[in-house]
Amino acid sequence: MQQTILKRRLSPAQILITLDAKSGPGMSGRLYSGYYRQVYLFRSETELLFAMDCLCDSMQFPQASFKSRSFESKYTKTLVREVENYMESEIEAALEQKKATFLVHIKFRQNATWQGSITWVEKEKTQNFRSALEMLKLMDEARHPSAKEVVNWENVL
Repeated sequence: MQQTILKRRLSPAQILITLDAKSGPGMSGRLYSGYYRQVYLFRSETELLFAMDCLCDSMQFPQASFKSRSFESKYTKTLVREVENYMESEIEAALEQKKATFLVHIKFRQNATWQGSITWVEKEKTQNFRSALEMLKLMDEARHPSAKEVVNWENVL
């Protein structure tokens, strides 16, 4: 699978995500856009989801079926987050490192979330996801394959 990605360029609809090697909670890494041929560095799951949503909005693909709600008025200040150009050699280097790497294809944006497929490049496994939360859970499972994190609500002090 890694060689397949290296032999062909990312298609415009694909997003390549590489996660930094990190044992603690939270995700950080790089998001490569096949459409714009640019990379965005993210430091949290929120930044990752925000960048992916902005990417889909700017490409107008897939078209969102709902308009995002906001607490702010529509005349607020806009903060612009920077992206950088990348070269194919950067993707090659990222794939050669022992990081968790995912190829994401968002097919639909319905019910105020995303549906699509995610491929865990190192293990050559593909799963469909029905929401952004499910996609994040799949990525976290790949980072920590033998651990399952739960919140125990039943313990009463």
